[in-house]
Amino acid sequence: MLGLILASSTGFFLFIFISIFYLPKIHFLSERKGVEYSRRKLKWLSRMVLRSLNVKLRVKYKNRKAINSLDKTKGIIFVCNHQSNLDIPAIVTALHMDVGFVAKHEMKSWPFFGTWMKKSNCIFLNRENPREGIKDMKKAVELIKKGYPTVIFPEGERTIDGNILSFKKGSFKLATETNGIIVPLTLKGTYNIQKRGTLKMNRGQLVTLVVDEPIFIEDIPKEELKNLNTKVRDIIVRNFEAV
Repeated sequence: MLGLILASSTGFFLFIFISIFYLPKIHFLSERKGVEYSRRKLKWLSRMVLRSLNVKLRVKYKNRKAINSLDKTKGIIFVCNHQSNLDIPAIVTALHMDVGFVAKHEMKSWPFFGTWMKKSNCIFLNRENPREGIKDMKKAVELIKKGYPTVIFPEGERTIDGNILSFKKGSFKLATETNGIIVPLTLKGTYNIQKRGTLKMNRGQLVTLVVDEPIFIEDIPKEELKNLNTKVRDIIVRNFEAV
């Protein structure tokens, strides 16, 4: 318990330090450079969060060369299962590409981390207000079209028991409306760090992220798009069970 308290305190002061000394610089940068700068700092902060919890992170690419060659201007959407509050730090740390997120609205008010997410062009989805939620999704489409890779969690909520929930069809409108590229991500292990409904965190856990082959929306027959949520979920579930 003492180790966890010390780790949490260290992480908290790191957040304060980087926010005070690095946030002001964003105001002097262009929009794109400001976002890129913020995403790099978010990656650094995420790395520190995992390090403070002694997380062992393992990344598996099915085809690293294919991912490296993706054109951001085509619109890249990473689709991942949702295990824990630690999913975002794990994904940001693991991926070689700097990314933003479509996240729950509550994360906007998270101290320091929420600020860096806002500066990184993350979209905070308002699920309580459908009208605002639609506006948020439209904003996400615009950002993806501008060449900002974005991560979505199509379950819409964290798992309760560690199992992968059904994927909501609405989440995939980001991919179909941008006619972009989907990259399935399978995350396993963050659930063991912090389960839903508890503040307790377990240190020293192994976390695995599997990065699958890219799926090009333009190559999918129109009649198959209606089952895109099931297709992507099946890929993620297979990887999850194989890890």
